[in-house]
Amino acid sequence: MKEYDASNIRNFALVGHGSAGKTILAESMLACSGAINRIGSVEQGSTVSDYHEDEQQRQISIHTTSMYAEWQSCKLNILDSPGYADFVGEALSALRVSDSVILTVHGAH
Repeated sequence: MKEYDASNIRNFALVGHGSAGKTILAESMLACSGAINRIGSVEQGSTVSDYHEDEQQRQISIHTTSMYAEWQSCKLNILDSPGYADFVGEALSALRVSDSVILTVHGAH
């Protein structure tokens, strides 16, 4: 496993309300970095982060999922957190260990 200097590690959480696009944003980051070769679909249950059976059935994130990618010599630790209020504890846990946050907002909601 490749080792990274602490100055080249970025820890961030994807947060926002439900169905705001956090999981697809994470998929896009993984695809752009080359970590995966195709972007999955929430509806088909083929995303990297929604691998639990209950998440695939409900088509929403229930648990915070950690993923990583390499971009421009930096290791990106991506935390995809749930957006629904029922699972706010998962999102708060992601914030606790993150250096920064990317807030997603769905323009139609």
